[in-house]
Amino acid sequence: MKRFPLLLIVIAGVFALLVGSALAATSRSTASPDNTALPTISGTAQQGHTLTAANGTWSGTTPITYTYRWQRCNSSGSSCGNIAGATNQNYVASSGDVGRTIRVAVTGTNADGTSQALSAATDTIGAPGSVPANTKQPDPSGTAMDGQTITVSHGTWTGLQPITFTYQWQTCTTAGACTNLAGKTGSSLLLGLAQVGLIMRATIVATNAAGKTSAFSNVTPIVLAKATAPANVSLPGISGSAHVGQRLTATNGVWSGVTTSSTYSYQWSRCNADGTSCSSVSGATGQTYGVGQADLGMAIRVNVTAKNSIGSTSATSASLKIAARIVTTAKFHAVLRAGQEVTYPNGKLGATVGHFTANVSGKTLRWTLTFSHLTGHATVTRLNKGVRGTNGAAFKLLCRLCTSPRHGTLTLTSSQLAAMLRGGTYVNVHTAKNTRGEIRGQITRVN
Repeated sequence: MKRFPLLLIVIAGVFALLVGSALAATSRSTASPDNTALPTISGTAQQGHTLTAANGTWSGTTPITYTYRWQRCNSSGSSCGNIAGATNQNYVASSGDVGRTIRVAVTGTNADGTSQALSAATDTIGAPGSVPANTKQPDPSGTAMDGQTITVSHGTWTGLQPITFTYQWQTCTTAGACTNLAGKTGSSLLLGLAQVGLIMRATIVATNAAGKTSAFSNVTPIVLAKATAPANVSLPGISGSAHVGQRLTATNGVWSGVTTSSTYSYQWSRCNADGTSCSSVSGATGQTYGVGQADLGMAIRVNVTAKNSIGSTSATSASLKIAARIVTTAKFHAVLRAGQEVTYPNGKLGATVGHFTANVSGKTLRWTLTFSHLTGHATVTRLNKGVRGTNGAAFKLLCRLCTSPRHGTLTLTSSQLAAMLRGGTYVNVHTAKNTRGEIRGQITRVN
């Protein structure tokens, strides 16, 4: 009874050994050479030139050795037969090959077996020095756009004359993958929607009595969608002050279909106050418009026309009601004292005082200045920007070698007027003893 388990163990071992041998034999039988990418031929298809076989790609137990058998075929690559003695990896095309094509059979051999694979046939073998040779790459011409026609030249070629040319158009991705366009074999091609976003090129095949050679043309730019007249995306607008005597400016708005060569034109219209019953203003065709008395109480709008090579489209702004021009009027006053200077001046200044009064209409300032008990003659008096307790830059000269009383008129800018209206300016009187200022007064609005 004790021998029975031992006998089972022996039988199981023998069975495992037999199964393992069978699996190993099966593995070896499927590891013979297997071609996964066909052999190829490199070199010039011309008598006297060397053709070289590349093995292609193979799987199977390594090492794999390769042998070669060159074959001569007819001009279409069929009816092939072995070439006597041509069993090296290289083959020199002979006179017997002219007008024919060549292919190679590659045989892969390893410990488990042998397998053969055939290359594609070469171009027709040409006679020495007479096969067409491209010396200038063909160029496509025309606009790369849906609905437009492009044309390819055949470039420049040398070789035995006459040379004839055939064409095959291709679409290419930006990554460089190209595909033949079925039936598109003329020198010209009408582009369609299917080509939008792709790149075009042509294969040109040059053929003469000695053989044929192909060349790719240069590529076109990316094919664009069909051009259309401009389309308005955002309406034009009007900027500027809507008052008599002011100038308005038209903004073009946003358009699609416009390029750097597109143009804009303008027509201003006068409407009722509510923006209805509009009529064109004669001669008002610039981008700007001067508002006149005739526009008071009316509304103004502008029509903008965008134009490209395909056509033109117009869009109209919203209307802008014109009001009478607003004239700013104000009165100002300042009391000038030595104590208002940021740095107290030199000298006995207890009785030193000055007064500044002014009124403004629009941007015209009329002013009067009086002062007394200065340490000497007033050398210069200026208006400065700045609040009490700080020094600021001068922006207007009132007078030099001023005497009291003194008055004058000057024109302010918008920012200068705004600074005066908000109390951000002061008068500063300078003397020879106090060149930085002897008396100063903050200007305040009194109405």
